[in-house]
Amino acid sequence: MTSTLLRKRVAICRSFHQYHTTSILSTSGSYRTTLLEKRIRFSHPTSADPVTLRSRYSSRFVDNSRTFATTRTFRMASNEDYMAFLDKANRDPSEGYTKPQSSSRQEFKATDDGAQIPAVIQEATKDTFYVSDADEPFVPVYLVWDEGGKGLPDEEEFASLIQHPDPSNAQIEIQDPAEWDPRGQYKSILDAVEKVGKGNDVRVYRVSKGGTKVEYWVVTTVGKGANAKLVGAKALAIES
Repeated sequence: MTSTLLRKRVAICRSFHQYHTTSILSTSGSYRTTLLEKRIRFSHPTSADPVTLRSRYSSRFVDNSRTFATTRTFRMASNEDYMAFLDKANRDPSEGYTKPQSSSRQEFKATDDGAQIPAVIQEATKDTFYVSDADEPFVPVYLVWDEGGKGLPDEEEFASLIQHPDPSNAQIEIQDPAEWDPRGQYKSILDAVEKVGKGNDVRVYRVSKGGTKVEYWVVTTVGKGANAKLVGAKALAIES
């Protein structure tokens, strides 16, 4: 009987132990699952669904990739813009722009093609120089001039006639021959011009070439109307 009771107790203990172990394992597993679900819900309060989480992480990864790609493209564009800026900064500002020719560097027109210079003018200008800071020779002047019955041209008309680059703003002054040559240094020039003009008016045009450079044109008219000519002599002067 004693052995029978002992066997029953052993069977009861084994059953209890098996039941208790199963309960503990079941409870521990469910507890861990509950904690995991709570942790997931805490980290991702909107959803703890694995499919949703995978989708969310995937979208974040894609967004980060896109952000990286976009940032890289932006930097490349910025480098290109910077290089373009440097090229523009180093470019010649006058590129593509035609500057008007300076009057100081331009030779004004003094004779027409095929002009027949009167012998008296050729002789007067030969070996004759205008004395200034730089002695320059006199040269003949012979230009077609439609005087229209008014004789000698005004300042702007004269500038156009000698092909000044900016006739309306040309710095030209009309002087009387006696005022221009009070000492008679250039009497040979004045006499030759008066002789060619046969009594017509004689004028001196002072034309500024910029800075200290000026030209003196001693001229008169020959003929009338559209066939008239402006004849005389001119010389460069340096006036410091």
